[in-house]
Amino acid sequence: MTSIEGRFDPQGDNFHSIGAWAEGTPIILDGKPFTFHKHEYLRQPYQDNHPYLVEMKAAQLGLTTKAILKVLYGARYRGYKGVLYLFPSRSDALDFSRSRVAPLIEDNPAFIGRWVRDTDAAGIKRIWNSFLYLRGMVSRVGLKSIPVDLICFDELDEAPQKAVDMAMERMGHSEFRESHKLSNPTIPDYGIDKAFQETDQRYWLLKCEKCGAYTCLEDTFPGCLLEVGGRVIRACSSCQGELNPSVGEWVAKRPGVTEKRGYHYSQLFSHYVDPGDILHQYRTTNNLQDFYNLKIGVAYVEAENRLSVEEVLALCGNEGIASSDSGPCTMGVDQGKDLHVVIGKRQWDKAGKIVHLGVYRDWEELDRLMKNFNVSRCVVDALPETRNARAFAERHKGKVFLNYYQERQKGKYKWNEKDLTVACNRTEALDASHNEVMQGQVVLPKECGIVREFAQHLHNVAKKLEEDEETGSKRYVYVKLGPDHFRHAFNYEAMARQYGMDSLFDGCDLR
Repeated sequence: MTSIEGRFDPQGDNFHSIGAWAEGTPIILDGKPFTFHKHEYLRQPYQDNHPYLVEMKAAQLGLTTKAILKVLYGARYRGYKGVLYLFPSRSDALDFSRSRVAPLIEDNPAFIGRWVRDTDAAGIKRIWNSFLYLRGMVSRVGLKSIPVDLICFDELDEAPQKAVDMAMERMGHSEFRESHKLSNPTIPDYGIDKAFQETDQRYWLLKCEKCGAYTCLEDTFPGCLLEVGGRVIRACSSCQGELNPSVGEWVAKRPGVTEKRGYHYSQLFSHYVDPGDILHQYRTTNNLQDFYNLKIGVAYVEAENRLSVEEVLALCGNEGIASSDSGPCTMGVDQGKDLHVVIGKRQWDKAGKIVHLGVYRDWEELDRLMKNFNVSRCVVDALPETRNARAFAERHKGKVFLNYYQERQKGKYKWNEKDLTVACNRTEALDASHNEVMQGQVVLPKECGIVREFAQHLHNVAKKLEEDEETGSKRYVYVKLGPDHFRHAFNYEAMARQYGMDSLFDGCDLR
């Protein structure tokens, strides 16, 4: 009898994909031989060797196991020199090693167990002639000096998004340069949802065995779940016949995209989740975000946690962008490649009226704005050009203040007249200006190009719930989903406008 090891071609030619290898060996998972039975939706993804893969998923659908097998197969048969498997934190990585990798090795000692050797360092394993690095993305140290051929990003949405770019630099000299991103989604245009939008976007369409029509359950939810004869079925969108989750086909919504491959997974087509339970949870839950993220596998944000472009533009008045104003006005400035400026003033019947929006290159141009709009108080982003920001504040002492976000601070803004600084809690400050828009307490100039850009920047920020790894405590934070300079400039202007409101405007004409 040929040994298991002897059945494999050293280059993996006998098993041209992870699926063929896992099924042909067979791999033992949780005490049972690997099979695609009742997991038919996984067969094609297991055969897919695309170098840039994105998998947006609901919970408990077998995708983490698939990622582990991909690492083992690639290290042993594809000649990877190194694999970097990333998690949001280091503790996540070590837990993964103990709870997922170790049992797989122990259950398959005849071949996987023979390939894998522990090293002296925690979070590193040698697989044949390759190294597997299990790291967290919170620490920059874990992302340095590791030449690798494949990077797996697990639970991408819970990790610092800047760490993704840093990790990709580890493949600068790789002949493979493969990446695999997988995660439950959180909010739209962020993390895995943003990455998935850039792919060909493949969905598992169920084929009706009665009429032959195809149904995308995610696109038709909740209408795809019908109560028939005392139970809930997955229903064909054409004839309402019952659909079998095993009978389907992966179809790309953007077939013209070839450089990035994406798969979407939902519990709607899982044999192990009762569609009746899904429908009941949908009807009774008080947390739609978790429901859509973990059950349907799609990004979701409550309307009150993200401003839409339409609701921002609904605040537009009839006046154009002003070039001057008698004031007194307040100004907010956000730094970046350019200086984004928002100038407003207090109104009796509203929290504020925005009179000017602009993008400028030079700090000296702000001096002219201070004069032309009679700016009584200005808040400017202190970073990254602190020297230029402070010089601007020195030229307008008592009027211009450098802002520093302080996460531990609570309550009122702390104005320091001596240091020309103001400190605030980032989330609380953004909440305040967010609510001004939500409640219609701000008037904008009439709609034009720069006002539409302003509206888009406000839309590009959303509030997301985060959990502290050490304490388990949860807090809301605002995350960037795209260009957001005007969003912060507006926040600074609102801070300046709120300061000393009553005394500042006593006796002034605020029409």
